[in-house]
Amino acid sequence: MGLRDNLKKREEKRDQAANGGINGDLPDGVTRYVRLGGQGSELGPEGKTFVMLRDPDLWFFYYVHEKSNFSPFELYIKKHTCLNSPRKAPETVEEAEQLFAKYEKPNPKVCISDAAEAKRVLYFMIPVYDPEYKTWRVIDTKEFHVMNILKGYDSIEKSAKKFNKEYSLIGDAFTIKKDDKTFMIEMGDLDDKVIEEAKPFMDEDIDYEELANFREESDIIEILRDAHPDHVNKDVLPDKQGDDPDDNTGSNEEVGEGADDTEEYPF
Repeated sequence: MGLRDNLKKREEKRDQAANGGINGDLPDGVTRYVRLGGQGSELGPEGKTFVMLRDPDLWFFYYVHEKSNFSPFELYIKKHTCLNSPRKAPETVEEAEQLFAKYEKPNPKVCISDAAEAKRVLYFMIPVYDPEYKTWRVIDTKEFHVMNILKGYDSIEKSAKKFNKEYSLIGDAFTIKKDDKTFMIEMGDLDDKVIEEAKPFMDEDIDYEELANFREESDIIEILRDAHPDHVNKDVLPDKQGDDPDDNTGSNEEVGEGADDTEEYPF
């Protein structure tokens, strides 16, 4: 990327910030992340229909450190992005393979959570066009759910290619639904006009690095300090300022969900 491209990107980020940030063209309370589960789920009984914007081989992937128990709910490690993750989506299959090889294993030299042996989970962001809001969004979910989504993806294409050998789900409609404890997709139904509206977004330059919310290492260290000792190796963490029992100058302020500014992110 040359100087002109870098300057243009900086200008675009300034304009984006002035217009409400990455969620600027969405209504209040709606973010780029499609809410799949929980109380705020956007999937009704019949699911929700989108347009697929990118080939699965080129979906952005990254790693997350997290650990909890569902029932009863217990949080062991607050969810945060692994610093040993890509910052962009691959442009080619070859690049995707290279990125997988580079980031598949934990790297303690890059990420303090890797050094602390915190559980590491693979996530993907699937870019889609949302006809309800007439803009792009992402389905941000973990490997387990993506495996099920890919089964539906392949099934849709296999069925459609019986009638049209050139068929691709990229640029076409699909419906995502809850399926027991995971999600499934099936062929969707949208007017041709809506499909056309989605086409310009297939070339959208999505800032995945911002969407993935890479934290500063100092923030991650605080998360690890608050984590359950059975699930991280706290011996690798640096000494905390004010740990000396005779030193009362250190800060006792808690760092947690109420102390950060990541409400716009899914974690």
